[in-house]
Amino acid sequence: MSEVETTTEQPSTKQRLLELFQKLLPLVDSVSDKIRFAALLGFGLDVWIFVWLYFIKQFSAGTALVVAGILLVPVLILVRFWWALEEIKDLPNIAGRMVDDAKGEIRETVQGIQAGQVQKLSFLGSAKSLWSIGSMAGEARELLGSYISIGTLANPFALILGALSLVGVLGMTLLGLILLMLTLF
Repeated sequence: MSEVETTTEQPSTKQRLLELFQKLLPLVDSVSDKIRFAALLGFGLDVWIFVWLYFIKQFSAGTALVVAGILLVPVLILVRFWWALEEIKDLPNIAGRMVDDAKGEIRETVQGIQAGQVQKLSFLGSAKSLWSIGSMAGEARELLGSYISIGTLANPFALILGALSLVGVLGMTLLGLILLMLTLF
């Protein structure tokens, strides 16, 4: 009896993930651009407030630097969010490279075992490495977590800080406009 191979084309997990990322990337890119604009606006306003305090109103350098430093905190939080979103945009490439590396290593080990090129002691090591795929997946998750800083985007406390930072930049905008009017009039 011969076995009949039926090939049903089911999309692989990698393909489904890539399709999901392709749908989400425009949204991530748009949010990233808006957060970058808010961070740049906040940085510019921070510089303006420092200039107004130190040069126009003749406050001491220490006072102007303290105020500017405090007002820089929301900007730095927004920059952190922007950085995390920018790293997410490269996630399909990172995940693809990791999957390809893992497949290549497994294939190389299996071919070495089948060709008999692996000695007994090395065979045990190769078998052990095949069984440690679970630990490799755990390391990959850890690598992804640290590499793309997904924790920033998934942490509720960080999300609250991000929202407050956006409100803070809006407040800095109003403050900057008021200071400009006080300077001109």
